[in-house]
Amino acid sequence: MTDIVFQSFRGLGRARLSPVKLTSELETHEIEALFHAAQEVLTNWIERLRREAGGGVPKTVTAFREGMAVHGRYGLPCPVCGAAVQRIIYSEHETNYCATCQAGGRLLADRSLSRLLRADWPKTLEEMEKRRSGAG
Repeated sequence: MTDIVFQSFRGLGRARLSPVKLTSELETHEIEALFHAAQEVLTNWIERLRREAGGGVPKTVTAFREGMAVHGRYGLPCPVCGAAVQRIIYSEHETNYCATCQAGGRLLADRSLSRLLRADWPKTLEEMEKRRSGAG
């Protein structure tokens, strides 16, 4: 699979993998975690959608569904740790992620904002909160 496929796949959060890590850099245990997370996420969503459709075909199909862990949930709490879901915007694409669960508490660089802010770009959630509260 390509890096793009892995970056957009919804199992990354469950596998606790960064959405920007290249597949060529994944270690064996990370590949295994992603494989098991993908199976679990897909199985759960297939069962959920079948229940909602009552055995038929879903009336509407959307990429943003209630109950997703981070996809489409920018600013809302992560269902695992409660930290606000972050996002990276690149061109017309958006990637949502939990900085705590998927990036060890680090904020991943949003290309446009991090380039604009340079040294002022916060590196961690704590640093961002300090700046928001005026304590930093």
